[in-house]
Amino acid sequence: MAEEKTGVAKHSADYRARQKAQAKKLGIEKVFFSMPEGIKAAMAAEIERHGYEQVQELWQDLALSWISQDPEERTRRLERPDAPAFYISPKLARHFEEASMAEFRRDPDDDICSPTSP
Repeated sequence: MAEEKTGVAKHSADYRARQKAQAKKLGIEKVFFSMPEGIKAAMAAEIERHGYEQVQELWQDLALSWISQDPEERTRRLERPDAPAFYISPKLARHFEEASMAEFRRDPDDDICSPTSP
């Protein structure tokens, strides 16, 4: 047998339904993601420093600011100067070593020189 809701419970359920309908009408969706504690603390400090009432306001302003930039500027900001230009995985290194040795075996007159460390 279904339990009947009290007046307060009905009011709360109606309120949640109205809020959900309003969010759907406005195209608002909730987004959840994980972030390191240090970034969360830094964001909290920025919220306070710039007078935001809620973290959502700051995230929305950051998103709007990001979207308003031209694509070249967004690309420039995403570049990480400390990141290597490319990464050679161990699997790729082994594949290169094997292919190099196969090439040397095709022409036995070539000398094999190991790289010297400076």
